[in-house]
Amino acid sequence: VLALVTLYGVYRLGNFLWTKDALNLARKPSPQIRYRQWTKRELSKYTGADKGPILIAVKGKVYDVSLGRGFYGPGCAYNIFAGRDASRLLATQSFDKGMTEAELDAPIDDLQGLTDEDLESLDAYVGLFTVKYQCVGDLVE
Repeated sequence: VLALVTLYGVYRLGNFLWTKDALNLARKPSPQIRYRQWTKRELSKYTGADKGPILIAVKGKVYDVSLGRGFYGPGCAYNIFAGRDASRLLATQSFDKGMTEAELDAPIDDLQGLTDEDLESLDAYVGLFTVKYQCVGDLVE
Protein backbone atom coordinates (compact mmCIF):
# COMPACT_ATOMS: atom_id res chain seq x y z
CA VAL A 1 0.00 0.00 0.00
CA LEU A 2 2.85 2.37 0.86
CA ALA A 3 4.41 1.73 -2.55
CA LEU A 4 1.13 2.60 -4.29
CA VAL A 5 0.75 5.81 -2.30
CA THR A 6 4.35 6.78 -3.11
CA LEU A 7 3.86 5.98 -6.80
CA TYR A 8 0.67 8.05 -6.88
CA GLY A 9 2.47 10.98 -5.19
CA VAL A 10 5.28 10.88 -7.77
CA TYR A 11 2.69 10.77 -10.57
CA ARG A 12 0.81 13.79 -9.16
CA LEU A 13 4.02 15.79 -8.69
CA GLY A 14 5.21 14.99 -12.22
CA ASN A 15 1.81 15.89 -13.63
CA PHE A 16 1.81 19.21 -11.74
CA LEU A 17 5.30 20.12 -12.92
CA TRP A 18 4.53 19.19 -16.54
CA THR A 19 1.34 21.23 -16.54
CA LYS A 20 3.09 24.22 -14.93
CA ASP A 21 5.88 24.11 -17.53
CA ALA A 22 3.39 23.69 -20.37
CA LEU A 23 1.36 26.66 -19.14
CA ASN A 24 4.46 28.81 -18.87
CA LEU A 25 5.58 27.87 -22.37
CA ALA A 26 2.12 28.43 -23.83
CA ARG A 27 1.91 31.92 -22.37
CA LYS A 28 5.13 33.09 -23.95
CA PRO A 29 4.38 35.09 -27.07
CA SER A 30 5.44 33.40 -30.26
CA PRO A 31 8.53 35.19 -31.56
CA GLN A 32 7.64 34.42 -35.18
CA ILE A 33 3.85 34.68 -35.28
CA ARG A 34 1.63 37.60 -34.24
CA TYR A 35 -2.01 37.14 -33.27
CA ARG A 36 -4.25 37.78 -36.28
CA GLN A 37 -6.94 36.34 -38.52
CA TRP A 38 -5.91 33.47 -40.81
CA THR A 39 -7.48 32.03 -43.95
CA LYS A 40 -7.08 28.36 -44.74
CA ARG A 41 -4.77 29.22 -47.64
CA GLU A 42 -2.51 31.33 -45.38
CA LEU A 43 -2.50 28.61 -42.74
CA SER A 44 -1.42 26.02 -45.33
CA LYS A 45 2.03 27.64 -45.57
CA TYR A 46 2.86 26.76 -41.95
CA THR A 47 3.59 23.03 -42.00
CA GLY A 48 7.05 23.17 -40.48
CA ALA A 49 8.81 22.82 -43.82
CA ASP A 50 12.35 24.23 -43.78
CA LYS A 51 12.19 24.35 -39.96
CA GLY A 52 9.53 27.05 -40.12
CA PRO A 53 6.59 27.47 -37.73
CA ILE A 54 3.84 24.88 -37.51
CA LEU A 55 0.24 26.08 -37.18
CA ILE A 56 -2.93 24.05 -36.66
CA ALA A 57 -6.51 25.32 -36.51
CA VAL A 58 -8.99 23.70 -34.12
CA LYS A 59 -12.58 24.91 -33.71
CA GLY A 60 -11.83 28.29 -35.24
CA LYS A 61 -8.66 29.04 -33.26
CA VAL A 62 -5.15 28.84 -34.73
CA TYR A 63 -2.35 27.47 -32.57
CA ASP A 64 1.41 27.65 -33.00
CA VAL A 65 2.38 24.04 -32.28
CA SER A 66 6.04 24.52 -33.19
CA LEU A 67 7.02 23.41 -29.66
CA GLY A 68 5.54 20.03 -30.63
CA ARG A 69 7.71 19.68 -33.74
CA GLY A 70 8.46 16.07 -32.74
CA PHE A 71 4.75 15.31 -33.21
CA TYR A 72 3.61 17.76 -35.90
CA GLY A 73 6.79 18.43 -37.90
CA PRO A 74 7.59 17.06 -41.36
CA GLY A 75 7.93 13.28 -41.32
CA CYS A 76 6.28 12.96 -37.90
CA ALA A 77 3.16 11.02 -37.03
CA TYR A 78 0.79 13.99 -36.76
CA ASN A 79 2.16 16.18 -39.54
CA ILE A 80 -1.05 15.47 -41.44
CA PHE A 81 -2.72 18.05 -39.15
CA ALA A 82 -0.13 20.79 -39.76
CA GLY A 83 -1.06 23.87 -41.76
CA ARG A 84 -4.78 23.17 -41.82
CA ASP A 85 -8.07 23.12 -39.98
CA ALA A 86 -7.71 19.78 -38.23
CA SER A 87 -11.00 19.97 -36.31
CA ARG A 88 -12.89 17.15 -38.04
CA LEU A 89 -9.81 14.93 -38.29
CA LEU A 90 -9.08 15.30 -34.57
CA ALA A 91 -12.72 14.86 -33.59
CA THR A 92 -13.03 11.61 -35.53
CA GLN A 93 -9.42 10.57 -34.87
CA SER A 94 -8.92 9.92 -38.55
CA PHE A 95 -6.10 10.53 -40.97
CA ASP A 96 -6.52 11.42 -44.62
CA LYS A 97 -4.06 11.66 -47.48
CA GLY A 98 -3.33 15.34 -46.84
CA MET A 99 -4.63 18.75 -47.75
CA THR A 100 -6.10 19.31 -51.19
CA GLU A 101 -6.85 22.42 -53.25
CA ALA A 102 -10.56 21.62 -52.83
CA GLU A 103 -10.13 21.74 -49.05
CA LEU A 104 -8.40 25.13 -49.26
CA ASP A 105 -11.23 26.57 -51.35
CA ALA A 106 -14.08 25.03 -49.31
CA PRO A 107 -15.83 26.98 -46.53
CA ILE A 108 -14.64 26.42 -42.97
CA ASP A 109 -16.04 23.13 -41.69
CA ASP A 110 -19.13 23.74 -39.57
CA LEU A 111 -18.60 20.32 -37.95
CA GLN A 112 -22.15 19.23 -38.76
CA GLY A 113 -22.68 15.49 -38.57
CA LEU A 114 -20.23 14.89 -35.75
CA THR A 115 -21.53 12.74 -32.92
CA ASP A 116 -21.62 13.87 -29.29
CA GLU A 117 -18.64 11.58 -28.72
CA ASP A 118 -16.74 13.23 -31.59
CA LEU A 119 -17.48 16.70 -30.20
CA GLU A 120 -16.36 15.62 -26.72
CA SER A 121 -13.12 14.31 -28.20
CA LEU A 122 -12.62 17.58 -30.08
CA ASP A 123 -13.19 19.60 -26.90
CA ALA A 124 -10.48 17.52 -25.20
CA TYR A 125 -8.09 18.47 -28.02
CA VAL A 126 -9.04 22.14 -27.65
CA GLY A 127 -8.18 21.87 -23.95
CA LEU A 128 -4.84 20.25 -24.76
CA PHE A 129 -3.92 22.84 -27.39
CA THR A 130 -5.01 25.70 -25.12
CA VAL A 131 -2.74 24.50 -22.32
CA LYS A 132 0.29 23.45 -24.36
CA TYR A 133 0.44 25.90 -27.27
CA GLN A 134 0.16 29.61 -28.03
CA CYS A 135 -3.07 30.68 -29.75
CA VAL A 136 -2.03 32.97 -32.61
CA GLY A 137 -5.37 33.90 -34.10
CA ASP A 138 -8.73 32.99 -35.53
CA LEU A 139 -9.56 31.01 -38.65
CA VAL A 140 -11.70 33.08 -41.05
CA GLU A 141 -13.14 32.66 -44.54
